[in-house]
Amino acid sequence: MRRYVAVVFLIVTAACAPRPEIVRHDDDALAARPVFVGTTRGADPETGHDFSFTRTEKVRFARFDVSIPSERDPGEISYPPKTRAPDPAQDFLVTRQEVYAGPAGFEGDLRRALAQGGGEAVVFVHGYNNNFAEGLYRVAQLGHDLKVPGVLVHYSWPSRARAMGYAYDRDSALFARDGLERLLTEVRAAGARRITIVAHSMGSALTMEVLRQMAIGGKDMAASRIDAVVLISPDLDVDVFRMQAHRIGRLPQPFLIFTSERDRALQLAARLTGEPARLGTLGDIGRVADLKVTMVEVGAFSIGEGHFNIARSPALIALLGDTGEVAAVLEGDQRGRTGLVPGVILTVQEATRVVLAPVEGLAN
Repeated sequence: MRRYVAVVFLIVTAACAPRPEIVRHDDDALAARPVFVGTTRGADPETGHDFSFTRTEKVRFARFDVSIPSERDPGEISYPPKTRAPDPAQDFLVTRQEVYAGPAGFEGDLRRALAQGGGEAVVFVHGYNNNFAEGLYRVAQLGHDLKVPGVLVHYSWPSRARAMGYAYDRDSALFARDGLERLLTEVRAAGARRITIVAHSMGSALTMEVLRQMAIGGKDMAASRIDAVVLISPDLDVDVFRMQAHRIGRLPQPFLIFTSERDRALQLAARLTGEPARLGTLGDIGRVADLKVTMVEVGAFSIGEGHFNIARSPALIALLGDTGEVAAVLEGDQRGRTGLVPGVILTVQEATRVVLAPVEGLAN
């Protein structure tokens, strides 16, 4: 019980920190990376602020150009406090914002960006307890720190953005399924030749539901240009994931699942759902042995509650940003591979587990 209370306290106190807002800073001299957005968030009925926790059945499209501050460590996101003016050297800022009247303008701008970016799109789906600004800035941070190629696209579903809003967010993730499928259709129509979906936490459950939905609708993953899927700390029941994967059929490759047995947020989710483990804390690879997936254990790099190590750990970011052996293992066929310096590989039938650890730790 003490451990349970400690985890709740950690998550709630973290959520009590000031939540970021979109801050405009018009400066054409600033380097900024565009993030294209599809969202089913509506306006806040009390404040009138757009892109809030409310739900809208109409998918809206937008573009935000985000500048990354130079004075920061990898994994760090800083927001301008209300007590001072925004500082481009310290703060994540939006240098351009456009909300399109309809999909035509969105598709046209996205088509031009894809033509310049080699036709590759990375679609990020945020997780539980995220407001619009947090998801947007996280996409930009991941794209910058991990040197993600291609065009960044963000699906922002209507999270309540409250630590105690878990049930609302689970319902919102179900509500948001058609919106994500619509966004993927628009990205493909804009000329994307390759689409990688990167989903975090509860966004992983949403992503799997949409892939299943598309399979039931007769939409082939290859024809839809979905070439790879990355689930980060997935807040998803293991049995549900198995049934989703079976219904999808041939999973996009590579299909990577970043896990951590030290993920305290998912340990709390397991208690809330009455299940012993979530997919993101799964240690027994045998439970997914018949699926062609790669489980990447990153608990050795835990930061804070350990729920988003790939985005927050400078050491892990440096490792995954390397284009050497690690990238080759994560992107290719891992069966029979040995001798990877920063990890241990275990293969069980189709599934593969890669355990990453700091090099210093292995040296000891």
